[in-house]
Amino acid sequence: MTTLKILQGAEQIGGNIVLIEGSKSRLVLDCGIPLTDTDGNPTDIKLNKDTISLPKEIAKNPENKETIVLISHAHPDHYGLLNKLDKSIPIYATKITIDLIKKTSNLLYDNLFDDLNMFEYTEPIETADFIVKCYSVNHSIAGSCAFEITDKLSGKTILYSGDLRAHGLGKNEIVENCKEPDYLILEGTTLSRSDKKTKTEKDIEKEMTDIFRENKMSLVCCSPLNKDRIKSLHEACKNADKILVIDPYTAYILDTFEEFSSINYKEENIKVYCVPNTQTKKVYEDKVYEKFCGVNKIAFNTIMKNPEKYVIKENFNITKSILKRMNAEDINVIYSYWEGYLEDEKYRWHKYIDKLKLIHTSGHIVKEDLIKLVNDLTPTNIIPIHTLANNKFKELFKSNTLELENGQVLNL
Repeated sequence: MTTLKILQGAEQIGGNIVLIEGSKSRLVLDCGIPLTDTDGNPTDIKLNKDTISLPKEIAKNPENKETIVLISHAHPDHYGLLNKLDKSIPIYATKITIDLIKKTSNLLYDNLFDDLNMFEYTEPIETADFIVKCYSVNHSIAGSCAFEITDKLSGKTILYSGDLRAHGLGKNEIVENCKEPDYLILEGTTLSRSDKKTKTEKDIEKEMTDIFRENKMSLVCCSPLNKDRIKSLHEACKNADKILVIDPYTAYILDTFEEFSSINYKEENIKVYCVPNTQTKKVYEDKVYEKFCGVNKIAFNTIMKNPEKYVIKENFNITKSILKRMNAEDINVIYSYWEGYLEDEKYRWHKYIDKLKLIHTSGHIVKEDLIKLVNDLTPTNIIPIHTLANNKFKELFKSNTLELENGQVLNL
């Protein structure tokens, strides 16, 4: 009999690890570090801490069944424990996910993920018990995907959503391709948050455009890994006839995204400011990255001569340099991350909270789109994951919801 078990993620946000086990083979869906505990409190876990361990079911395979790992996208709450896997276990992901994990690990995580046994996903993957298909979904990072798994013995299908949303710039291929799964393992990150109106990425672009048209420098706080957000930022700069200034790390990420994005760090309205920081220090030191410091370079004094011409993708050191020369009141500071981070008094933007312009939208699917997705897919059973609001799933989807606890076994 095939079994399904959520090892992590059933009762918290992030840290997804799902084990699907047949008579001869096993699938592990994601292998991440939790972002919260089961009460919703942020976890104080770093990727380089030796104290983090894999669940025992993954760490050991007493029956020596064929095991493969499938990674949905390149956020640490979905891949952060991969370096603790046995190196013989193959890991499958999309090309862009592999690139992002491997290319950024030496800059962000001290080469923790350099020697992973990773393979680019090619459809379908087949084991003794399962057939796996991969479908693109829209999330706040490129290369995100969902997995459809067919159990050969019973013919039943399991659809694992990974992280996804419907208000971004990309499509969710599962809507057309994965109708009527027997089990839908579905993320519900936003169900524990407020129901305020959801902005689309096009709304983000418009709001940024309006601010950039002011005769002031703008400083934008956002992740360079958020492909849609960088696209919205770049489009807003073009709309307002402003020059976007990025650091070498952001240029490096744009280069990684190149085949998935129309943005090129060598474009005329993009300049690279080569201030060293935690990531770009390593860029400077490695000849491989030399080109990201040498193209479209701009000097700090050039920016300061006409600050109103520029939109700065902030990092710690460029922000520090700017605030030495200018008052925060003379800059439009746009904060484009989850607002919950600002509640931490130790967070560097906390003291500026009254001066920030909050322009952000979630990388996760919101309630109304969750309902529509379920109506489109018509699953027989829904299994909540990546959520603090399992009870909301029962309210929305009633008898279709199978609420599992971490470690609980479901016989399929």
